[in-house]
Amino acid sequence: MDTGVNFELMTDKLTAYQISRAVDISIDLAQSIIEKKVDIAELDQETIDKLRVLNDKLMN
Repeated sequence: MDTGVNFELMTDKLTAYQISRAVDISIDLAQSIIEKKVDIAELDQETIDKLRVLNDKLMN
């Protein structure tokens, strides 16, 4: 499933802590996503939507 989120862009600009605060997930989960231990597509829809919004803000 393509989530439309460029997580590499986010991790270049933000830390796991910043991502976790921005999308209201744990730092551990954000770090697991960065390390590709958790696939974004496995997350709940609300979190995916928040990641998309964050991604869009970083793209602008």
